Amino acid sequence: MEDAIIEKFTSLKGVGESKAKALFEAGYTSFADLNKATVEELSEVKGITEALAEQISDEVSNFIDEVNVEADEVKAEEFESDTKVVPTAELEMGPESKRLFNVRKRQKLKKPHFVQTDQHKKKKLKDVWRKPRGLHNKKRKYILGKGEMARPGYGSPVAVKGLHPSGFEEVLLSRAKDLDNVNPATQAIRIARTVGQRKRMDIVKKAQSLGLKILNPPYQEEVQ
Repeated sequence: MEDAIIEKFTSLKGVGESKAKALFEAGYTSFADLNKATVEELSEVKGITEALAEQISDEVSNFIDEVNVEADEVKAEEFESDTKVVPTAELEMGPESKRLFNVRKRQKLKKPHFVQTDQHKKKKLKDVWRKPRGLHNKKRKYILGKGEMARPGYGSPVAVKGLHPSGFEEVLLSRAKDLDNVNPATQAIRIARTVGQRKRMDIVKKAQSLGLKILNPPYQEEVQ
């Protein structure tokens, strides 16, 4: 079983056998597990940089979305509700939006892994970015070989920054009543992983009645 999971993880772009094994040893046993994890959690796995973590998150999310679309018809009877179900909103992106998403994808692939000064020398320093300070700090002076500085040029285009690959603005929620504030035309919901099954189903039923796109419906856990 371990070999099968590792082999499946290697199908992800940028993930070789060693990185796939590291993901498995970190407790990830399916694409559903990877989809639940945040970029920060994935980047804590040995050999997984922040840029690669973002790429894995996007690719797995796209895969889960495609499988969920195909599974909607099969699983529809499990989500029957007394309220009328409105068709799920789909966002139509223009040529410019598609171009910007492609730019963002290329930017993330080229973005280096930013770390704070002397992080490689001292174990107590976390593998996170901190702005370098100090009059004689070599990284602050952009001296070659001292590590990359986080600068605006590495960022994603403002128009698509923070958006889900589908083009929707992602909204994380844990209560059904929060759905009233979500705009189905531009926003999609992601249910918090701490939500229990009963409340999760209540959220799904209400979201479907409002025509909202759900990025992680409950049956995604069955996807292996």
